[in-house]
Amino acid sequence: MADDPVLFEEQTSGSARRWQKVWCNRAVLSVAIVTVLIALFFILLFCTLPSKEEIRSYQPASVGSDQVFNSSQPPAELVRIWKPLRQISPLLQQAVIISEDDTFYQHRGFNWPMVREALSVNWQRKYYARGASTLTMQLARSAFLYKEKTLWRKLREVVLTRRLENSLSKPRILELYLNVVDWGDQLAGAEAASRFYFGHSAAQLSLEEATLLAALLPNPHYFNPYKRMDSCRKMQQRVIQLLLQAKKITPEQAVAARHTVVRLRGQAPAPEPPASDIDLLEMLPADTTGLRSSARMPDDLLQIITDDSGRNAQSLPDSLP
Repeated sequence: MADDPVLFEEQTSGSARRWQKVWCNRAVLSVAIVTVLIALFFILLFCTLPSKEEIRSYQPASVGSDQVFNSSQPPAELVRIWKPLRQISPLLQQAVIISEDDTFYQHRGFNWPMVREALSVNWQRKYYARGASTLTMQLARSAFLYKEKTLWRKLREVVLTRRLENSLSKPRILELYLNVVDWGDQLAGAEAASRFYFGHSAAQLSLEEATLLAALLPNPHYFNPYKRMDSCRKMQQRVIQLLLQAKKITPEQAVAARHTVVRLRGQAPAPEPPASDIDLLEMLPADTTGLRSSARMPDDLLQIITDDSGRNAQSLPDSLP
């Protein structure tokens, strides 16, 4: 009987079917596990982010006291003074957009040519040399996320950026950005920064003050005009140049802003710089290494730019809302 070929074939066939059933069960279990993991991933990615309704109702409150600006020391706790967009100088609005995200009014959250360019540059240099964040992306992480550069945060930032663009108008995105963005030394938003550095409201900013404030944004904790005014002035020259190239200011305005030394709160008026120093500051190279702008960042400043900001000077609306 043991040598019966028919019986042997039946036993072999039965064993094969059992193994086939085992492997089939394992495959089904594996697919189920993978499906559950993917579902959990998307639940964590999407469901823990603010909804469109929460985004539309988001209104950051003023925090801290502007009384700290009477002191010569930076505030010990966060200060944010909410101001509607109409009470923030259009000069600052233009300076921020042209230096941080010049295609703000054209894109839907992402500047894809800049993304491709940044990926190419970073791959070639083997380190993070260039970013591609738009104002909307910066708002997403400033208002709703944390700032550590991780893949998980970046994925959430991408999803939230699309949600912001689909939920809010461009003026509202700009308004929120200008009220929550980090301007260094426990300063959140344009009003707190303007009062701290210049002693007056963001509605009263001059061209030279507005361009100086915009120049701090790539790294506001390094570019502190009380500590590093020379570096801040170099950054300011870039912003002025971008505004001039975009025809948002006249050549006469650009020259005046370049030659005007900004007086900081609590400081005596600084002497005008020698003409030779001004000429050197105006001689910015013209390629796009480092930050994404048509006025190249000086090499000695590139190393301390750690935030992904700066854009090519292209086009802005003739007037801001």
